[in-house]
Amino acid sequence: MKQKKDRIFGAVMRVWLVLTMLLLFVPIALIILMSFNTSKYGTFPFEFTLKWYQQLFAGSELIKSTIFSFWFSLAVSTVSAVLGIMASLALRRLSKKWNKAFPTLMDVPVIVPWLVQGVSLLLLFNWLGLGRSILSMFLGNLVAVMPHSFLLTYSRVMTMSPYAEEAGRTLGASGLRVFRDITFRMIFPAVLAGWLMSFVLCFNCFSLQYYLAPFGTYTLPMKIFTLIRSGCEPDINAIATIMCVVTFAAIFLLNKIGFSAEQLFGRGKKGN
Repeated sequence: MKQKKDRIFGAVMRVWLVLTMLLLFVPIALIILMSFNTSKYGTFPFEFTLKWYQQLFAGSELIKSTIFSFWFSLAVSTVSAVLGIMASLALRRLSKKWNKAFPTLMDVPVIVPWLVQGVSLLLLFNWLGLGRSILSMFLGNLVAVMPHSFLLTYSRVMTMSPYAEEAGRTLGASGLRVFRDITFRMIFPAVLAGWLMSFVLCFNCFSLQYYLAPFGTYTLPMKIFTLIRSGCEPDINAIATIMCVVTFAAIFLLNKIGFSAEQLFGRGKKGN
């Protein structure tokens, strides 16, 4: 009887897994398929074409918005990672009271909806005289994504053994060299994970960007939102397909980089 229940439960879980995977990947597959379809409205029958990619690279503003979103998210995520490292190492030296209170406080921007944060930050920046500007948008996105980078880095720092750092100091290494050769190598996977999460969140942070961006400045989510209000153009499918390909390539390369980073930052480095 028990084995029969286990088989039924296993079958239900497999069906649930298949349905979940279909829900996740079928829409992505359809977008990729329709980016090569002649129909402007994404209808069948399917006829292969590359004209939407030609339209995208010929004069579409989506490319310009994508490049801006990339560099903007890169800057925000990098500053977020640096601040996350600094805050984590600083808290490591403070009392247990701060170690409990500050991470809890950093959970607030994660929990509060971005819509509420966007309105609140807009009111704050207007009061400070910054208004809607690149600086306001940068600071607003930094507030939203920095807790994710900090929490991942902080969890690694607090579980890290201090003996390797103490050994480095005993051997006469400076504080900077201890951080460079020991501490950073130990926390690198967490820093990389926080940086990637911050980059993805900033790239897709439409709510904050919509409220804080100056007039005439469009990130990719803002540009797509503007375009679909007047009618969806298939070049949006083309840029989405390119982003999917880049994402899949990045995942593949990160797996390779993860192996190389283990050799570079781990025990595999010879001669030391």
